[in-house]
Amino acid sequence: MKRLNGKSVKLSIAALIMVFGVNLLVITQSFSAGEESAKEAARLDVSKSMQDNLAAMKGKIVTVTVTTGQSITGTVTDAKGNLLHLSKISQKEFYDALIPIDHISAIEARVR
Repeated sequence: MKRLNGKSVKLSIAALIMVFGVNLLVITQSFSAGEESAKEAARLDVSKSMQDNLAAMKGKIVTVTVTTGQSITGTVTDAKGNLLHLSKISQKEFYDALIPIDHISAIEARVR
């Protein structure tokens, strides 16, 4: 077995430190990016109407419960007039939903 001289050992240790340092930096940036997206999360506001709350969540994933008790999860595309357009409905590929806002009894959204 070949013996390593002092210079090779020092070089190997320096290379390992650099690799672990870069990995630590990448992991730290991943966590901070997650925190930034949490800061961008929509907030529910009881002083606003159902339509205004939904319009503020444009591009966010929400679950709405309609007056019949059915829950629908999707991405808010638009909320205008008395209609909510949800796209990318969960568990239904290639489906969108158009829901009358006055038939919505609850909104659930990830805000933290």
